[in-house]
Amino acid sequence: MKSWLIKLIVLPILALSACTGVRFTFSGVNIDPNIKTFSVEPYTNEASDGPSTMAFTFTDELTQYILRNTSLVAAPQGLKGDIEFSGAVTGYRVTPISPGGGEQQQTEQQRLTITVKTNFINNFDDEKSFDKGFSFFYDFPGNQNVQDVESEAIDVIFTQIITDTFQAALADW
Repeated sequence: MKSWLIKLIVLPILALSACTGVRFTFSGVNIDPNIKTFSVEPYTNEASDGPSTMAFTFTDELTQYILRNTSLVAAPQGLKGDIEFSGAVTGYRVTPISPGGGEQQQTEQQRLTITVKTNFINNFDDEKSFDKGFSFFYDFPGNQNVQDVESEAIDVIFTQIITDTFQAALADW
């Protein structure tokens, strides 16, 4: 009885998918079947602070994320893909978010915020192209320097920004 019910639900979805050519996944990725390749131009670092390697790290992590989560192939070096990503790390800012008490007036919490601007081009559907900024933050204790948490903070922030960028470009939620 249970397998019959599963067949009743799954078979129409597979038949619909085969007829329309649209690939459905449980990750929400919905890629036009004509799109086979992607390219990620090296992001630039336009932020006045932060590690000089941020843009390279972001470019590499975005490329790896797309390879892991799609069946797309990276376009050969120097060629543009069916979809294209480019952009810049535009902001790196540390701000106090929770004032402390006492004589030293030390901040109890600080926030590192990073902003990345992405230009996405879908060469098969220009309406899906965008030029958009993505931002995320990482909070840390006020008695630490940003350099103490920078590696972990950048990892957390880039993971979220890459997920947001990927969802905006390739998922139709």
